[in-house]
Amino acid sequence: MKLLISLSVLLVVTLSLEVEEAPSSPTIVHLLSQVTLTNKQGQVVTLDDMAGKYIGLYFSGHWCAPCRRMTPILADVWEKEQDRFEIIWVTMDGTESAADDYYSKSMPWVRMTFKEAKSIGWDLFKAVEQRYIPTLTMLDPDMNIINKNARSQIFGGRDFPWRQ
Repeated sequence: MKLLISLSVLLVVTLSLEVEEAPSSPTIVHLLSQVTLTNKQGQVVTLDDMAGKYIGLYFSGHWCAPCRRMTPILADVWEKEQDRFEIIWVTMDGTESAADDYYSKSMPWVRMTFKEAKSIGWDLFKAVEQRYIPTLTMLDPDMNIINKNARSQIFGGRDFPWRQ
């Protein structure tokens, strides 16, 4: 009987976690519409330029060893999937020079400016309910969260687009 009660409680807790509401798409779109995104060539990239693609919000920093392990894995996937996948890097670095160095050596995708990452980027980090780095929040082409943190799926070798 105790086992049956325990299993029932576990089921209720599990179901309540599964139906937990994700941050609203309008909040994410609003925050992203306030930032300047640039590609490797320094050209401005807009959300409209990314229309129809999955978007990964990648929060990381050069000082973070797990970030340095995840970035090349993510770059390999981006290279293969760039026709339908874009990554927006939000730096968690403390200095602009550290962020610039990390980006120039490791990342082929777009990024938020350092100044905006320190303000709007933190708002975005909180809006998608993150607590640590590295993390990749996956958005579908309609800007809905399909995975709050795809890190375990990436390291686990699961196939893109890493739905939760």
